[in-house]
Amino acid sequence: MTLTTHTQDLLTHLQQLMAVNDDEIVQRGIAQATTDRIIELRQRAGQLSARYSNIESLEAQVKSQGAPADDHTLYTDLLEWRAARHELEQLSHFLETV
Repeated sequence: MTLTTHTQDLLTHLQQLMAVNDDEIVQRGIAQATTDRIIELRQRAGQLSARYSNIESLEAQVKSQGAPADDHTLYTDLLEWRAARHELEQLSHFLETV
């Protein structure tokens, strides 16, 4: 991994302040980035839940109404919600191993 001069200076300075090595800092950064993404996904899923109650409800609505040619909102929201759930699953599992 190649670090910019600025990042290397920050890393050196941090190591002078705290008793941590490069590996610990990178692992903490990975865990933090993963946690931040999980929070984003949960917030979006919460917004969709507030709008549609639950994913099953939205699936039923899409099935019964289809996706009108002029408005794909329901279908797009369903796809986004499914993708968010899938990514949340993967990231939660990944975070358990970090």
